[in-house]
Amino acid sequence: MIKDIDRIKTALENGQGAESTSKSFGVLIPIIETPRGLSVLFEVRAASLRRQPGEICFPGGSTLDGESTTAAAIRETSEELLIEMSSIEVVKELDVINVYSGGILRPVVGLLRSLEGFGGADGIGAGDADGGERLAFSADEVAEVFTVPLSFFLEHEPDYYDIEMRSFPTADFPYDKIPDGEDYHWDIGHRSVCFYTYRDKTIWGLTAGIMHDFVKRLKRGGYC
Repeated sequence: MIKDIDRIKTALENGQGAESTSKSFGVLIPIIETPRGLSVLFEVRAASLRRQPGEICFPGGSTLDGESTTAAAIRETSEELLIEMSSIEVVKELDVINVYSGGILRPVVGLLRSLEGFGGADGIGAGDADGGERLAFSADEVAEVFTVPLSFFLEHEPDYYDIEMRSFPTADFPYDKIPDGEDYHWDIGHRSVCFYTYRDKTIWGLTAGIMHDFVKRLKRGGYC
C-alpha cells in the first residue's frame, strides 16, 4: 500500500503544469502615468459585440493555442488600443480567478508607456490626451476609452449587492440517479457584485471586483 501511495505522489508531481482543458483568459489593468499621478484606463465595449456590448471592461481576451494568459492580455491590449506590445510593461501578474461562467482568468497589472499624459486634466476623457492628440483604438471592439485616477479607488470603497444563484438542470439531467429525483432540493447560492461609480461611469461586475482586489492588495502592501 505504501508503494501505491508513493506512485500517487510521483504521478501527481509528474503531472504538474499540465495544460488545462478549461478556457483561459488574460486581462490587463492598464496604468498610465499622467500629470495628476497614476490613472487606470478602461474600455467601453462596442455595441456590435455579441457578448456584453456597451459594458465597461479592461482590455484582454482568451488565449490562443500555446499562449499564456499574460501574453494574451498583452496581445489583446495591443490590438484593442492599437499600440505596440513592446510599449506595455508588465508590473505584476495577479492571482488567477475562477470565472463563474467557466474557465480561468488572470489579471495582469501593466504600465502603458506609449500613452503617458492621456486622460485629460480631470482624469477622465473620451479619447483625448492632455496635449490634444486623439487616442486611436479598434472601433470593432471598443466604443470609448477613459481613465480614472488611481487615487479615486484608493479613497473610495465600492458598493456590493447580492444576487441569488439558482440551479436549473438541463432536460437530460439524470434525476433517477439522485435522492428525491425531480424534487431534489437544490441549494441557492449567493454572489456579491461589486460597483464603482465615477462621475457618469458605472464600473461593475467582474471588472470592478478585479479593481477592488487590486486596490486591497496595494493597501495590504503599504501603498497609499
